[in-house]
Amino acid sequence: MQNDFLDLLLRQILSQPFILISIVVFIGYIAMKEKLSKALAGTLKASLGIIVMGMGSGALISNFGKILSAVNTATGVTGAGLNTYPTMTAAQAVMDGVMGAGVGATWGLYTFLVAFIINIILVALRKYTRIKSIYLTGNAAIVQAAITAFLVWKFLNLGMVPTVLIASLITAVYWGVGSTILIKPTKLITGADFTIAHQQMFENWFAYKIAPRLGDPEKDDIEKKKLPSSLSVLQDNLVATFIVMFISVAIIFLLIGGGNIDWLRGADGLAQAGLKNNVILLIWIAVTLTANIYVLLAGVRMFVGEIMLSFQGISEKLLPGSVPGVDCAALFAFAPKSVVLGLVFGAIGQIIGILLLLIFKSPIFLVPGFIPLFFDNATIAIFANKFGGWKAAAIICTVNGIVQILGSMLAVMMTGLTWWQGSADYATIWVAIAAILRAIGSALGIPVAA
Repeated sequence: MQNDFLDLLLRQILSQPFILISIVVFIGYIAMKEKLSKALAGTLKASLGIIVMGMGSGALISNFGKILSAVNTATGVTGAGLNTYPTMTAAQAVMDGVMGAGVGATWGLYTFLVAFIINIILVALRKYTRIKSIYLTGNAAIVQAAITAFLVWKFLNLGMVPTVLIASLITAVYWGVGSTILIKPTKLITGADFTIAHQQMFENWFAYKIAPRLGDPEKDDIEKKKLPSSLSVLQDNLVATFIVMFISVAIIFLLIGGGNIDWLRGADGLAQAGLKNNVILLIWIAVTLTANIYVLLAGVRMFVGEIMLSFQGISEKLLPGSVPGVDCAALFAFAPKSVVLGLVFGAIGQIIGILLLLIFKSPIFLVPGFIPLFFDNATIAIFANKFGGWKAAAIICTVNGIVQILGSMLAVMMTGLTWWQGSADYATIWVAIAAILRAIGSALGIPVAA
């Protein structure tokens, strides 16, 4: 009887992400004294979001995996994609393969919850920690917590409790420090009392510091200049995602050749034997991958919107006067031309990075993803342009695009994942964090978990 109860509690309830998130959301709404009907509605939306996210990520990983298989067969090179949410699900899939279905997602969610509590504690102790910001960008926070849990588990090979505690502390410190150092420059850009909490925080700060040395913010402010109207389409996320996917898959088609393209359209590949024209198949793949990402993001928005609403209410009651850390997209309306500028020069940088991989015969081939390409470089460009003008933004975003590729290549080699975050912080300081964890595990004689 006792074993049955433990199995119900630990494996069928607390190990199921759609139930765990629902419980947290329900408790949050009740703590804020919301009506029961609103709490139940939020709980349902959160659980549906988890399921929808799983549907989108599963389809994306499956379809993209077939493409990478064709790349490996044709060239012998290991392929990997750069995108945020697929990295989370790919890491969790590795953990599930070793420890059982649902374990990776559960450990990631535990890490997220504990990290949020630690973030609140660090802000409560701001007199000593100097951390002032609560990280409220839930979609990024969920991914970051899950990836940190994976890195700690992989390189230190610990059980659930120590893995969650170590990963939570690392994540919370990253959140708190990264968002706090952006309070001042964000205020100078917006005039508002919030800060940026995302995945390129340290590069935003770097742009804020280095941009004045690279250009004149008064003479070269891109926001005071006129851009070609044709570039406005790049501000549409779905259109830009399709363009990135189309170009990436087109390059892959050129690499793998006709025989492997035929395998892709066959039953063992993407099962699209009716699409005999390669251009039509290319368009279908680009549209399908874009649709997979759209479904995944829709699911993330559903559950993150609910959980962060309840968390924000709790944090405001516990810590009045703290600075909310929000999504980098909150800046876009303040500098729309910088957004396009960042995308263009970030893409140039990533193309240079990929060419460097090919020239130096890297064992890893990376396929760029729209989320790290767009959100990173758009945000960095806003900080760079504000404090150094468009020339500074162009230089910094180009360099960042190169770093995103080369740093991510190192991360893929260390982790063995077929996806990596690709964001600026995850191509720099998180590569260093992964290397440190690996070094600690190696020094202690701990075998790599997977």
